[in-house]
Amino acid sequence: MKTEDITGGKGEKEYSDLTFHGLDLKSKTITARRFYSCVFRNCDLTGAALESCRFADCRFESCNLSLVKVQGSSFSETSFKDSKLTGVNWTEAAWPRVRLPGPISFESCVLSDCNFFGLCLKGSRITGCLAKEADFREADLSGSDFTRTDLSGSLFGKTDLSGADLAKARNYAIRLPDNRVKDARFSMPEAMSLLYCLDIKIV
Repeated sequence: MKTEDITGGKGEKEYSDLTFHGLDLKSKTITARRFYSCVFRNCDLTGAALESCRFADCRFESCNLSLVKVQGSSFSETSFKDSKLTGVNWTEAAWPRVRLPGPISFESCVLSDCNFFGLCLKGSRITGCLAKEADFREADLSGSDFTRTDLSGSLFGKTDLSGADLAKARNYAIRLPDNRVKDARFSMPEAMSLLYCLDIKIV
């Protein structure tokens, strides 16, 4: 399928059970498109604007979505693998007020400088990712999986990490008094950083 098939024309269009391979959607505007059980593989969406689109049970594999704009778009049971999503402001997407029908997942992705502030992302998977200086403040990430993810410089404050799995996650700085961490899993030696955020002296 060609780029023009997605970006051209007015009104809503729906796509189901299709694979999009190698599309160049850089800086393109995609409006009111509905994608169900679709796969995007090796597609370039750098700086693209996804306006009021819907992605349900979709997969993005080896795609570049850096600086993509997600204004009013929704992502249900959508997964991203081996993809670059630097600088995406996820707060602009359309999120349900309750938990997602199916959690969003990121595997081996670059999520640096992404904004997840205040989002309800219970049970999400962010595994093996580089999430440098991402903003997770006030987000509900209870039950989420952060294993093997690099959280260098990422922000946590009033974040719900109850039951989250941060075993083998690294480079995080999480102040225990400022976040909910009941039943969260941490592993050594990275867990030592939790002590440095307390008002205690380690000798």
